Amino acid sequence: MGAACRIGLGLVGAVALTLAAAGVCAGELRATIGNVKPQQGKLWVALYDGTDAYRAERRFAGQILEASGTEVTAVFAGLPAGRYGVAVFQDRNGDSVLTTNLLGVPREPYGFSGGATGGAFGPPAFDAFALEVPDGGTVTTMVPLTE
Repeated sequence: MGAACRIGLGLVGAVALTLAAAGVCAGELRATIGNVKPQQGKLWVALYDGTDAYRAERRFAGQILEASGTEVTAVFAGLPAGRYGVAVFQDRNGDSVLTTNLLGVPREPYGFSGGATGGAFGPPAFDAFALEVPDGGTVTTMVPLTE
């Protein structure tokens, strides 16, 4: 629990623990996804909580959002303090997976928090798009989609 969530001992401390357990001190991550192709499929948003989870494609949380405009915001609330990264793709053909060509290059729009990009041979490392979410804080990031 961060300093902002610590209140003291006794009755006040018990109230603080109750509030922390209820998620009052939980963090929030807001990812605004840009360059969305409106009305062309859905946005698949994955939230990863570490390098190992990202490599294993094991999401901490996820959302499937309508591509309702050129910008769409995904909100992840109630997060414990820590490092998180957002990866998004726009499933324009409705097959629920990121479509790639024979070389594995994406054929649908995709993006990462902070606008991180990968190299010539794959996606960015987790550290390139990770964000620190503090106790009780809100972090915002842009995720520009590219093709």
